[in-house]
Amino acid sequence: MIMNKQTIITILLALVAMAGQAKKTIVWENPSVAYSAIPYFQIQKVEMTKEKTAMYVRMALLPGYGFRISEDSYLQTNGKQYRIIGSDGIPLGGDYIILDDTGRKNFILYFRPLPLDTKEFDFLEGLAKGDYKVFGIHDKDYTMPPASVPTEYMADDDGEGLAELKFDATPATIHFKSLNYRKGMNTKIDVQYVDLKNPAKPMDVETNLNDDGEASLSLPICLPQIVWIDITNIPWSSMGCVYLSPGKEVTVLVDMLHDDSRANSKIVGAKGYYAKFGKDWRQSAFDKKTENGPQKPTVKKEDIHDVQTLIRYCDEERENYGKWVKNSNYSKAIKEYLIQFAYSPIFMFEGEQDSLSKTKEFTDYVLRNYTQNLYNKNIPFYNTFVDASKYYAMTNTRGFNADLARYCYYLPQVLDSKQLAKPLIEDKNLSDLYDKYVEEYQATVTANKQGLADNIHYLDMTDVAPEKTLQTILDKYKGKIILIDIWATWCGPCKFGHEKMKPLKEELSDKDIVYVYLTSPTSNYEEWKKYIADISGEHYFLTE
Repeated sequence: MIMNKQTIITILLALVAMAGQAKKTIVWENPSVAYSAIPYFQIQKVEMTKEKTAMYVRMALLPGYGFRISEDSYLQTNGKQYRIIGSDGIPLGGDYIILDDTGRKNFILYFRPLPLDTKEFDFLEGLAKGDYKVFGIHDKDYTMPPASVPTEYMADDDGEGLAELKFDATPATIHFKSLNYRKGMNTKIDVQYVDLKNPAKPMDVETNLNDDGEASLSLPICLPQIVWIDITNIPWSSMGCVYLSPGKEVTVLVDMLHDDSRANSKIVGAKGYYAKFGKDWRQSAFDKKTENGPQKPTVKKEDIHDVQTLIRYCDEERENYGKWVKNSNYSKAIKEYLIQFAYSPIFMFEGEQDSLSKTKEFTDYVLRNYTQNLYNKNIPFYNTFVDASKYYAMTNTRGFNADLARYCYYLPQVLDSKQLAKPLIEDKNLSDLYDKYVEEYQATVTANKQGLADNIHYLDMTDVAPEKTLQTILDKYKGKIILIDIWATWCGPCKFGHEKMKPLKEELSDKDIVYVYLTSPTSNYEEWKKYIADISGEHYFLTE
């Protein structure tokens, strides 16, 4: 067969193209990740060829920490798995690899080849708790496609202002539904709110999303407020907020793989009570930092050298902020919130201005003019919650609820074992809540003291003055060597230390040593009682 010149050229070009395709390498430098609970597992680069996919990883922990990568690890995309086939820099499986003084370890993992047109993939050791899992790994120049949000989650306007301040023990309910929820994410949601059982300590409640990416929480909030939402097992994650009142419900829609650059972007919709509030709050937080934000004061920070100039700066900034909010397109509720609660001259000064902001003159200015911030937890960091509550409770400052101020001042101190008479609380519902929580606390203290073993002590701080607590404990063991361990049930290193101490205790068993373990209400009381059953020594649960 005789081929003409054009045919020969076409065949040669095809062969060259095929050879080039065979050698083609797709490289993602510093790829982005849509969802990861392991920030110390840092993917530096991804290389894809027809022969294999290589993932360059840096493990960034603390010196002395250990890790290992399972031989069963795999990548997944479009419903298919691509198994691990080798590694460089570390062995697969086996003993833990202990990090040196740098706390860093670079290595490469090799997998069966992903398709060269892959846009995003996941890395998993497995689906068990504790297995490494990273979802939505993609080139930094690629944007993950947004999930389709149902129309019922796209509220246009709440149509009303903030709810009237009423006190009610009927729980509120928040539901979570997810888009792009993948098996193995094992997502924990943390919800933070003001609990009138102890208003000085914001309450944190966690819930796990089920296999469908759903969960519900009942919250005893007792008064209208903003509820803050985080993904617990993603460090430094903050999803946003919702606005809730007693007896009301809201459903939050979350896109787990949404990687928009805006803060708190994983919440993509809501329906129910004040559904648009969270969306507008996120938008305002973003807008405030852009050129579309409030006008800057004419007073420059570098020109602030006295308290009066500092106050003038704050007044002007507050006025500009108010104008910006009023001229915005946010809902009526978010406008009221931003004006009443969101602006506060706190945490924004440094150097000389920071010193001026700590003076009594400026403190009084803040407390007089930003009273509502107390109940949004935005009080000056140099004032305690109780001090600020006392200021409101003992003065005629306008703009706050006097009953709530007295409640917030007295109840935390009663729960801190201080003997105070009940304050005047004219609102019957709030007064009843005060009585209820004091009675519950007293009943809990009585119950916790009963049925404990001889080496387990529930130390109520009404029994011992705080400054004498340690000495009171030590006096019981005069003449002995005492080792004190201050720990908590949630502290992993503490528990690790307990295990390490067991052989040392056996080695020193002939010595007259008393091991004293102290914990506080940051530990769950029931978990504490179960855990200490295997730890020899004297155990103290201090009420504060």
